[in-house]
Amino acid sequence: MAIPNSQPTTLVDLAKRGEYKNLEDRWLTALEKSVERRAELLETLEVLTKSGKGELAANLGWSWLTLRKEQASATEVLELGREVMIRCGDSPEMRKEILGLYREVYADRPELEKLIEASGLTGEKSPRRALRTLEICLNLKPGDFLLSRSEERAAEVVEVDHDRPEYTIRTKQGEETLDPDALALQYDAVGPNDFRALSQLHPEKITELLDTDPAALVLGLLRSHRDKMDSEELKHLLSPKYIPASKWSSWWSKARAALNRSPNVVLEGRNPVMLTYHRVEQTLEDEIAPQWAEADTPHKRLAVVETYLREAKARGTTPAPAMIERMYRDLATRIAAARKGAPTEALLEAIVVDRLAQDGVLTGDQSNPLQDILRESNDILALLRPIEETRFYLRAIEQLPQLFPDRWIDLYLELLPYAPVDGCEHIAAVLIEAGQRDRLLPVTERIVSNFGEYLDAVCWLWRGKLGATLTPIPARELLIRMLDHLGRVSRDDFATPKTLRDTRTKIRAALSAASYARFRQVISEMEPGLASTIRTTVDRLDGLGHTVRINLMRIVTDTHPELVNRPRPTVDPWQDDSVIYCTQKGFDKRKEEIDYLTKVKIPENARAIGEAAARGDLSENSEYKFALEERDLLQARLMKMQQELSLARLISPGDVSTEQVGLGVKVSLAATDGSDRREFTILGPFESDMDQAIYNYRAPLCARLRGLRAGDTVRLDLGSGEREYRIENIANALTP
Repeated sequence: MAIPNSQPTTLVDLAKRGEYKNLEDRWLTALEKSVERRAELLETLEVLTKSGKGELAANLGWSWLTLRKEQASATEVLELGREVMIRCGDSPEMRKEILGLYREVYADRPELEKLIEASGLTGEKSPRRALRTLEICLNLKPGDFLLSRSEERAAEVVEVDHDRPEYTIRTKQGEETLDPDALALQYDAVGPNDFRALSQLHPEKITELLDTDPAALVLGLLRSHRDKMDSEELKHLLSPKYIPASKWSSWWSKARAALNRSPNVVLEGRNPVMLTYHRVEQTLEDEIAPQWAEADTPHKRLAVVETYLREAKARGTTPAPAMIERMYRDLATRIAAARKGAPTEALLEAIVVDRLAQDGVLTGDQSNPLQDILRESNDILALLRPIEETRFYLRAIEQLPQLFPDRWIDLYLELLPYAPVDGCEHIAAVLIEAGQRDRLLPVTERIVSNFGEYLDAVCWLWRGKLGATLTPIPARELLIRMLDHLGRVSRDDFATPKTLRDTRTKIRAALSAASYARFRQVISEMEPGLASTIRTTVDRLDGLGHTVRINLMRIVTDTHPELVNRPRPTVDPWQDDSVIYCTQKGFDKRKEEIDYLTKVKIPENARAIGEAAARGDLSENSEYKFALEERDLLQARLMKMQQELSLARLISPGDVSTEQVGLGVKVSLAATDGSDRREFTILGPFESDMDQAIYNYRAPLCARLRGLRAGDTVRLDLGSGEREYRIENIANALTP
């Protein structure tokens, strides 16, 4: 198959190469399709301006506006003029043209001239800043939401005084009045369902939208997160604060169904689901094409194919032949290039073609080369061994019995020690069904003889449904050897980062599989002495990670309570500033908050800095300055949270005493005059939630209550004046 021709030279390419004559010749032709090529035309003007060709950019932009005025309304021309002016730099003629368009479009707005004067579009302010002021303030009315550009502080417009002009806004801190320039410099306008604004100013509307219009709520969240987020981020924001954890799955199913009907939202993947908001309606092919272009691995390309086929079926449409042809052509080109020198890569791409073939969307001249590549191989083990993705591996080995009817059993036995966990389970199931169980046993003995070489297969013997029945050594011995192998690799100064990472990841996954079911079973069958040794070993293994290590130790202690020789000392958190006590739930919550900072907020800020810097003129670039300030705030916040997490110490229900008020209790209070009743939960700073009456044990209120017993009285001011309260009940807040 011939390799497709390379992409034609674009206007942007010509601008970057300095081929200005050629660019001018092609510009007018490009304007004939200016709607479709809008992004390319604007980028071309920006490249010219940055290259010192601002005059040429202005001339080309002017020709575009002139043509557009003959074809479109004044509103559409103004919208384009704003974009052109920003990219072509400052020009008195361009300012005059844009001013004329504003006066035409907003002729019925008596406040326009005062806003124009305040914006500085007549000459004293930069075009970007002046246009921003007009864009925000011309459309602002009471009830609209704003969001601070330097921090996520929301405001609501309370009053608009067109005569001055001035804007009175309300935040959680109170009201203030700003002129147009100051308001536009400090705030961005956001939509009526913006989650950040609702959560700060009208949280009751979030609860309403959750029930009545979940799609609108998610759209507001997407628009406030640069139009893209995944379902895990969504869950982090909504649950458990607004949606109880127990109700998340049912709510998400409802919201997902509504989002699937929205023409502005694309859902990709399964776990997590990636949600992307598009500001214009798109066809399914419009949504899929950029995903396909960005997919840079066979795994990602298979995911795009799956999404396309699934969404076409859900929408009741047939996959477009042109889209299928594009996918097939790209895959066939990759297969042809890799078939001789990198057969495994060719095989992976062929499995993606095979997925298209399974849905019957290939035409008669589009072949499926999967079996041909397998049949051509002289070394099936070498061909399949590099495959790490389980689905690709399974699809490849499923072909072997049909392709090699005389030797597939030997091939399966050869592949077993090197297969991924699910691959091992599939191979064992097929061999047992074929009456080859006895031939499996020597292979499993070889597997346990070399954990480093066959670690995936070792993990299969531990966690696989069939693997557990085929283990050639007692399960307790397999557990001890797995922990020992992890310890040796972790201590090995010569272990590569990949080896260390893979070993830790695979053993953690094996031990925690099915909610630690296999580990629980093995520990329950152990005598206490050996269980104590396992607990000590686990406690010293950093490679297990904090959560898995704590859970394994808890399972040992819960299964063998006799290992706890003496009661733990009463927790006294107020006396030790070097410790922050928290529950596992609080620890996980803070860890999620740190992950959200490092994986979402900080990368978003980095992109914002890059985008602002790309606009040039950093001395007057307020977006760039605000982005830098936000970076410093985010970094400081991250360092503080990481420091706090390093001081964390977990508490469990057994640590809590209900004889007196202390950490981990729920306190019921009643005013002695019968006028008020309150209930407080005292936990660590990670769990603190004033809306849920959960207080940090270091709060002044908790200090006043500390040590009191049921029946004691204390004078407190809980917001309505000081009065006397009686401690009516003290309960363990950590007991389910």
